[in-house]
Amino acid sequence: MDLARAVDDVLLGASLRQVAAAYRQSLIDAFHFRADEVGRETFMDETMAFMRRVARQLGDRHAGDRRVLAALQAWVMLVDHYEAWDALLSGFEFEGKAALIRRGRVMFPGPLTAHWADAAE
Repeated sequence: MDLARAVDDVLLGASLRQVAAAYRQSLIDAFHFRADEVGRETFMDETMAFMRRVARQLGDRHAGDRRVLAALQAWVMLVDHYEAWDALLSGFEFEGKAALIRRGRVMFPGPLTAHWADAAE
């Protein structure tokens, strides 16, 4: 799975959790791992790095799209990746945004969250 396909999948209704699972499985398949060789941590770092790129792409190219909003809202409840939080809080308006901004400011250093200020007011 590549970045363009991952973004397309989200636009077609896939959750970011589903995209992550599909990407991880594609790595497992590409390396011909047997089921008994695969653990919970297998390709987890690679998958999370890919998902950071997916979140950034979604935020940069599809800000305001309600499908992307729903996917990112669910994803930030599962991960502490700045890219996902920033994509959500920089590119979307939604109910409860101020609370997420407050939470994000606790998680990430001030310079990374300064551009979120307008939405919190």
